[in-house]
Amino acid sequence: MEKVIAVSIQRQLQSDAAVHASMEELHELILTAGGVVVESHTQKKDRPDPATFIGKGKVEELAELAHKLKIQTLVFDDELKPVQQRNLEEITGTKVIDRTRLILDIFAQRARTREGQLQVELAQLNYMLPRITEKFGRFEQQTGGIGSRGPGERKLEVDKRRIRERVTALEKQLEKVRTERDLQRSVRKSVPVAQVALVGYTNAGKSTLMNRLLKTRPGSPQADKHGVYADNKLFATLDPTTRRIQLPSGRVILFTDTVGFIRKLPTQLVAAFRATLEETAQADLLVHVVDVSDPDWHDHVSTVLGILKDLHMDQLPLVTAYNKMDRLSPSQKRALENPDGYLLSAGTGERIAEFITAIEKKLATQWIEKDIFVAYAERVKLALIHEHTEILKQETTEGGLQFRLRGHPSTLAQIIHDPRQ
Repeated sequence: MEKVIAVSIQRQLQSDAAVHASMEELHELILTAGGVVVESHTQKKDRPDPATFIGKGKVEELAELAHKLKIQTLVFDDELKPVQQRNLEEITGTKVIDRTRLILDIFAQRARTREGQLQVELAQLNYMLPRITEKFGRFEQQTGGIGSRGPGERKLEVDKRRIRERVTALEKQLEKVRTERDLQRSVRKSVPVAQVALVGYTNAGKSTLMNRLLKTRPGSPQADKHGVYADNKLFATLDPTTRRIQLPSGRVILFTDTVGFIRKLPTQLVAAFRATLEETAQADLLVHVVDVSDPDWHDHVSTVLGILKDLHMDQLPLVTAYNKMDRLSPSQKRALENPDGYLLSAGTGERIAEFITAIEKKLATQWIEKDIFVAYAERVKLALIHEHTEILKQETTEGGLQFRLRGHPSTLAQIIHDPRQ
């Protein structure tokens, strides 16, 4: 494994606990990326040094230490400016990576679908573009050949142009993916099924919860075949996965597993994963999965809620699933008992049944009542009514059936205006 020195600064208003938690997370990210932290260093500074981020004296100390321990990589717990990264590499003689680049590298390792790979590549190129000047600014050679008479282009300019061209191509491909997603979404909406999105901090247990819900689906002995990838790693899941889950009442809803959030989430990733995040924005209900066994779970909650606000998704209905309750003491469990959250353990299955019932009740609060007439020949509508609504009253008439139904507004609207009729 690649040996690494982890570096951060502690600003004036930052507590020791906050810095420690962030550095612990950086260590996990480094381990996930295939590195091992040999030493950690935190420099107390009111503000980052504009030239070296941590100050020249500390840089020289790290350079000497890296040489002594034969360390080739320094990883910083913040995003570095291009000039800071260049200066740090020149002084220390090591490879210098910031938190943003580290997360992008992990995403590149974990992206499994073509869409995910395109999104990560776009984010990486947007990260690299402002840095290529600093990294290759000393190059002055020119390209030759037809069309290169006169001043020509420096290699630096060619590199930047090629990156911009690739960015444009990726954006076009992702726009096509977005169009395909819109089409898939419209097809899904043609069948009136409510959608629930699992959101939360990375490694909170969203994918494990999804698999647990699939296993508890009535009449689904093959649920494991439709499960989603889950692992005890940061960013184990990048690509959104949607599965049908049957509720205790027999109704079916869609659950979507999404990419986990993290402190200092790179803006490049938020922009690149726009199409993915739109899946969450279309949900009828968000389930915020929280790993309450983590000592920093309060900070994780604040981070997730802040990102949801930035994405303009803070107005969506939300419930909290306090996961990994099997690791809590009785007093800790009592402290979390409240009407706005649900204790459960996705790993052991404890309280999963109660959680599913609570989700159905939460969705039911959005439902309305409506009178709908359906002709006998409209068999598709009749099937949708019996599968996706609650029939409060039914009368037989000469031309068809008169219903008093209770269901989600969009569900009832789609039954009335079913385009397949």
